[in-house]
Amino acid sequence: MKTLGVARCLAAVAAASLMLTACGSAGNGSGSDGSAAGKKRTIGVSFDLLNAIRQAEKASIQRAADAAGYSVIFNVADQDVQKQASQIQDLIQTKKVDAVIVIAQDGQQIAASASLAKAHNVPFLAIDRAVADQQNVTFQITGDPVEDGKAVAAEFIAAAGTTPLRVLELVGGLTDQNAIGRRDGFNAAVAGQPNITVVSQVPTDWNPAQALDGTSNALQKDPTINAIYVPSDFLLPSVQSALTAAGRLAPIGDPKHVFMVTIDGDQNGCKAIQARTLDADIATPVEEFGKQAVAAVTTAVSGQPVAPKSVQAKGLTLNQANYATTSSQVWGCAA
Repeated sequence: MKTLGVARCLAAVAAASLMLTACGSAGNGSGSDGSAAGKKRTIGVSFDLLNAIRQAEKASIQRAADAAGYSVIFNVADQDVQKQASQIQDLIQTKKVDAVIVIAQDGQQIAASASLAKAHNVPFLAIDRAVADQQNVTFQITGDPVEDGKAVAAEFIAAAGTTPLRVLELVGGLTDQNAIGRRDGFNAAVAGQPNITVVSQVPTDWNPAQALDGTSNALQKDPTINAIYVPSDFLLPSVQSALTAAGRLAPIGDPKHVFMVTIDGDQNGCKAIQARTLDADIATPVEEFGKQAVAAVTTAVSGQPVAPKSVQAKGLTLNQANYATTSSQVWGCAA
């Protein structure tokens, strides 16, 4: 009887041990569904604004997050630096998100939000627009604005082989490294080209109204302008309006046609290439932004270092010659 009692006792201990082991296995680690300790992970997202390209970037993040099993809380700062800082603070301190993905309204001032994230052990990831101070940034993926500017220049240089170009150059917001890089890459590449003359530079601060007024004034002041560099499709409708008012929005082959190249690859750019009023568009690889940012979140929340820490994705040239074979790869053409 004593032996039987000992056996029963050992069996009970073994059963209890198995139960504890099972419970421990269910409650530790991170699963493929984005959960940790039974809690689904959440990514907080803050965008500077919500235009066509931002909609595509938002969708790319959501697709990647869904595939990883994460939930997403999305905010838009409406181009307000302080509003964005407040949104990110709320995501970190109130919503208790597991990571933050940001498109900064101001690449300099966003540093304070990155510092806040680090203080709370929340991975901070930047996409599309470079952050000036990388110290507290977990991962960053952007386009390559200098190379994009050079790609625009290549289209101008090719066109100038048959017709000398007198160029109106629009410039984006100078707190944005994308604007600066796109300007500098273009200017460096066309410098010294005998058939290319930049006759006017128009600052726009990424404001469509400024782009409209600046383009209209430049065309009135210098009717010899026969080429325009538009650094974002976001400004293309404004430029088209100014050209229409001046009687200069004409298709390729028409003597009134103004040679024009843009960057981003949105729906307006794709339609303009189809209409043959736009000569080329350097398309931003927005799908890579969401895919790589969410992959970096997964690495960071598992406690592993993210490497490389910064990535630049080169744009894809879409022009009249390759539209039929390449447009399917451009986010705006597929929308």
